Amino acid sequence: MQEKELMLIGRFRENSRTSLTKLSRLTKIPVSTLFDKIKEYEKTRLITKHTALIDFKKLGYSIRTQILITAKKEKKEALQKFLVMHHKVNTLFRINNGYDYLIEAIFKDLEELDEFTGKLEEHEPTEKKEFFVMEDIKREEFLAHKENIGIQK
Repeated sequence: MQEKELMLIGRFRENSRTSLTKLSRLTKIPVSTLFDKIKEYEKTRLITKHTALIDFKKLGYSIRTQILITAKKEKKEALQKFLVMHHKVNTLFRINNGYDYLIEAIFKDLEELDEFTGKLEEHEPTEKKEFFVMEDIKREEFLAHKENIGIQK
C-alpha cells in the first residue's frame, strides 16, 4: 500500500466524517480519487463499518464488562449463537490460549448484568472470568495518527 493510501486510511481512522474536500486538501489526493478509493475500500471490505464511539455512561449504561469464556465443545455453537444475537453484547471475539470467547457487554445496572449472566450460565461455560471496565484510556487509535503509520511531516 502506498504512503498516501496509508495517510488516507489514517485520516478515516481519525475522523470518518471529514468531508472529501477537506480530505483532499489534507492528503493532496483529488476528490474524485478519494471517492473511488472509499468505494473500493468498502467493496473489498478493507473498511467494514462506519461508526461512532459512544460514551455509554452518558446514556445511562454504567456497567461495561469484559468476559473471558471457555465452552464445552458440544455447546460452543449454541453459545456463540446466543452471544451474537444478544442485544447487550457489544463486541465478541473468538480467542485462544485456554479461552474460546472474549465478550464486551454493556448494561444499565447490576440487575441487567445478573439477568445476562443467568442466561449465559444456561450454556454451561466451563470457565468464565469477568472484568469491569472502569475507564477507557485509549480506544480505536491504531493508524489514526501519522506517527503510527511511519509518515513523516
